[in-house]
Amino acid sequence: MSHRTGKASDFQSHNVAFWNTEAWGDIEVMRESHVSKPIRPDFSTQNLVAISPGKKIWQFFTLPEAGLAYGDELSLSVNGYQKEANQLKSAIKVMKADSEDGEWSPKDFGMKDSRSFPKHARGELVVAKEYSASMEKSGTINILVENATIIGKSSVGNKSSSEDINTFGIQVEFENLSSSDTVWIYAPKLSVKNTNENITPPSRDMTANYRYIPRTIQKLWKGEAIHIVVMGSSIDRGSANPPMYLYDEDPDSETYKQPLSGDIFDADKAGRPDLDGYYGQWRHYYSYAGRLKLELMRKFNLSADKICLNFMAADGSSIGESHSGLQQYFSLSLPPDPGLNGHKEGESWEDLYPDLFKRNEGARPDLVIFGSGANEKTDTPDEVAVFEGAIRWIQQNYPNTEFLFSPYQNQGKYTPNTVDLQALSLRYQIPYMDYPKVADDLTRWGNKYSLVPSDGHPQAASHYLWFKQLEKAFECWNPIFAGQAQLQLPERLHANTYGWEGKMVTFDSTSSRIKNNRFIFEDNAINSWGKTDSEPPVPYVDGVKFESRRSSPSYNLRNSMFRHGRTSLGDRHILEIAGENAKLTYVDSKINPNRRFFPVSNPNWNLMGQTIVPFHSEWGAPYGKEKITLKPGKYIEIEVVCTDISVAWVDDPDAGTLEIFVDDQLMKSQACNIGFTDTDKKVNYLENRKGILNLGFGLHKIRVQAKDAAVDVLSLFSYDSRSNLSSERRLTGLAVGGETLEFTRPFKTRPLVICSGDLSVDTENISNTEVRFSGSNGSYIIIGE
Repeated sequence: MSHRTGKASDFQSHNVAFWNTEAWGDIEVMRESHVSKPIRPDFSTQNLVAISPGKKIWQFFTLPEAGLAYGDELSLSVNGYQKEANQLKSAIKVMKADSEDGEWSPKDFGMKDSRSFPKHARGELVVAKEYSASMEKSGTINILVENATIIGKSSVGNKSSSEDINTFGIQVEFENLSSSDTVWIYAPKLSVKNTNENITPPSRDMTANYRYIPRTIQKLWKGEAIHIVVMGSSIDRGSANPPMYLYDEDPDSETYKQPLSGDIFDADKAGRPDLDGYYGQWRHYYSYAGRLKLELMRKFNLSADKICLNFMAADGSSIGESHSGLQQYFSLSLPPDPGLNGHKEGESWEDLYPDLFKRNEGARPDLVIFGSGANEKTDTPDEVAVFEGAIRWIQQNYPNTEFLFSPYQNQGKYTPNTVDLQALSLRYQIPYMDYPKVADDLTRWGNKYSLVPSDGHPQAASHYLWFKQLEKAFECWNPIFAGQAQLQLPERLHANTYGWEGKMVTFDSTSSRIKNNRFIFEDNAINSWGKTDSEPPVPYVDGVKFESRRSSPSYNLRNSMFRHGRTSLGDRHILEIAGENAKLTYVDSKINPNRRFFPVSNPNWNLMGQTIVPFHSEWGAPYGKEKITLKPGKYIEIEVVCTDISVAWVDDPDAGTLEIFVDDQLMKSQACNIGFTDTDKKVNYLENRKGILNLGFGLHKIRVQAKDAAVDVLSLFSYDSRSNLSSERRLTGLAVGGETLEFTRPFKTRPLVICSGDLSVDTENISNTEVRFSGSNGSYIIIGE
C-alpha cells in the first residue's frame, strides 16, 4: 500500500498473507535484504517479521484443512531475534467450541429471549489447551514447542457437556511480551509426528483467489471506498437461536460466557467507537460478512467509512424473493436500518460513506457475496436459473460488478444449491470458497451441535470458521499473479435464466391486472404476495399445484408468499391462489430483456384492410386493448427483428384455428376455442398467446391467418433472447442501387440490412445468402447470425 503516500518501499508491509493481527501496524514484514545483519540469519529466509511491543501475530486453520486428528502430536519451531531473554513467546493453541453441563436462558441475564438452550455454541472458540515456549537467551534464537497433543472428545446429540472437548482447529501464535522492544521472527515451521505411514498430511497450498476479483482488490490496495452486497437468508445476516450476543470472553471473569448486551450493536462495548453507525445489531458484527469487513479494514489499512457492507440477506428469504429488491438494495434507495441492511438507523448513506458517493461511478456495488441459499425452493430442481438470472441482472445494470461464492452448508446436506454455485463458478469464472467441504469435515470430530444448534443456524464460532474460508479470497502476496476478470454475460447456463434476468414490474390489488386471486404473467417469472383464511395458501401456475409457506399480504422486498419462473417463453401463464377467501395483494412480474410489443394498432402491421376494434379484457389487457377479427382465409403481416416471437389472440368457444407463418413457413396451427379451467372448475375464455422459439437472430416476416372460423388477434411480442453478441456477424461497405451482394457465408436467417445515404433496400430482396440494393449510392451495415 506504499503508493498511497508516494513512498518507494516495495520491500515492506504491515500484513502477512494468511496471518492475522489485531491492528494494522502491529507487525512489519521486511525483505531480508533490508534487515540489519545482527538480526537476519546466515541462511536465506526471504522475509522476516518484526512484532511491535505487546503485539502478536497468529494463524488459525481447521483440523481437516491440515489433515490433523485428535491425538496427533505437533511441534513448532521458529527462528527469531530478541534483545532480552523471554521477550518472544511461541505457542500452539488447540481451539475448541464452548461446552458446559446444563442449560441457560438469555432472560436470566436481562435479555428478552425466554427460551432455554444447551450451554454450548456461546460466542467464540476458546482455548482447549495451550503449548508454549520462550528462550532465556538474547539475540538470535530458535524456539521449539514440542509434544503438543491435539486433545479432543465429544458426545452425541444436542446436549452440552463439560466433559466435551470439541476441538476444531489449531492456532499458531507468536507474541512479543516486551513493553518496549521489537522482536523478530522468521522461518516458522509446524510439523506433525507421522503416526500412520499410509497417510501423508496434505500441504496447505496458497491459492491466489484474489486474482479472480481484481477490480475489488485493486480498489482495496489503493484505499478507495467500496460497496459490498451480502446476499442470502437469515444465516447470512447472523440470525441464530440463541441470538448472537456479545459474550464475556475472558475465561478468568466471573461472568465468562454470559451475554453482556442485547440485540443492538454497541460500539463502545465492542471497544470500537469507530464502528458506530456501521453495524446495526450484534448479529451483523459477528456474522461471517461482518468479520470480513473488520479484517479488510485491518489488512488494507482502511477506516469503517471505506467499506459499505450492505446486508441484503434477510430472515426466511431466498434468491427468488431477492429479485424484487435488487434495484432498491443495489442503488441504496433504502435508508440505513438495522433490520433492512445491517446499519444503525438515523444517518444517511452519504454521511456514512462520503467517499463512496464521490466516485465517478457513484455508489454502485463493487462486489456481491452469495452465501447461504438455505431457503432455495424456487423452481426446483432448476434453482440455478434463479441465481444466474440475478447475476445477469446485476451485470446488465452494474457492469463489471464482481462476485464471490461463499455458501453455507451443514453436514453436506443443508441445501442442494452448492452444486449450482459450482456450475456458475465454472461458467462465469467466479471464485468459489468451499466452506461447505470444511464444515462437513469438521463434524467428523466435534459434536455438530456445538457449532450449529438443532435449528440449523450457525453460532458465532461457526461464522468465524466460515469467515476464515471467505478471507482467503483477499489474501495477497508477492509476486502477484495476473488478474483474471470474471466473464460478463457469457452463454447462459440454463434456458430458464432468460425469464429471471429482466426488470421487475409491480402490480398491487388496485391494478386491473390482478383479478382477485388470479394474475397473468408478463413473461416467465413472478414473485407474489397474498392471503387466505385457511393456511397455507395453495398456488397454482397454469393449473399445476405448488406450495407456499404462509400468507404474506404485505409487500416486502425480501419475503413473499410464492415465486415461480419455471415456464416456457412466449406462452401465457396464469397464477392462481386457492384457499378460503384467497386474495392476491401484490405481484412482481418480470419483463424479459429485449422484448418488444406490437399491438395490432402498431403501424408496422400490414392489416390487409382489416378493421381494428376495442377489446374489453377482464384480466387487465396484458396483451393489448384492441383486436382484429380475422375471418377464415384472412391474414395480417408484420416484419420484426428478433430470435423468438409470441402471438396473442382471444380464445372463444366458436373460434377457429390460428395459423402462424414465419418466413413463409407454417410454424404453428393453434386451436383458439379451448378455455382455461381455473381452480373453481370454471371454464374461462380469455386472451392467450403462444411462443415460437429459436428462429435465429434476424429479420422475420410473420403472417397470422385464420382457418375454419373467425379468430380475434390482439398482438405480437418479439424477443431477442441471445445471451450476448458473440455469435453476431456484421458486414459493412459501400454499394449502389441495383448491386447484388453475395455473402461469403450464409447467415442463419435473413439479416437486418441498414442503409444510409441514397442507398436503400426492399426487405423482399434480402435472403440469408444475398441482398439486392436499390436507390443510389450509399453505405450499408448488415447484422445477423
